Amino acid sequence: MLSINDQAAVHIGPIGSSKVPKKFIKTIEDALQILAKSMRNDAECNASFIKLSGKKRFRELFDDPNIWLNYDPDNTGRLWGWVIPAGHPKDVVLSQYTLNMGRWTVAATIVHELAHLNGAPGAGSHEAELRVKECRMKSALGPYEPGVTG
Repeated sequence: MLSINDQAAVHIGPIGSSKVPKKFIKTIEDALQILAKSMRNDAECNASFIKLSGKKRFRELFDDPNIWLNYDPDNTGRLWGWVIPAGHPKDVVLSQYTLNMGRWTVAATIVHELAHLNGAPGAGSHEAELRVKECRMKSALGPYEPGVTG
């Protein structure tokens, strides 16, 4: 399973990120449980991920303990999460804003960012957010956001 860069971890994430504060650990753990129970073995979700250029199933990424979940203190709502696939292909960064929104938003953001690590383009592309939808994280209330790009 993905690893949380908590205070006990010996991991240095990308510049601009840090260890996850203790108050957000439970939110991330709850999000990981959602993904483990509902998406990890979902055929549609895995088929969607394998279409990306990285050719990995969601399950392969989710099960990789060398992929780390890091923290960004940004709370403006501009950033939900980010990755640097070329320089840090094993790091996902979650913003404070996202962590404050709760486990479902965190789960969706993890799916989105793992899609980028698996080859979904950034910028104006909707490919990463489409994986949130295809991993069946869609309802009238979200967390899939049809307007999200990058």
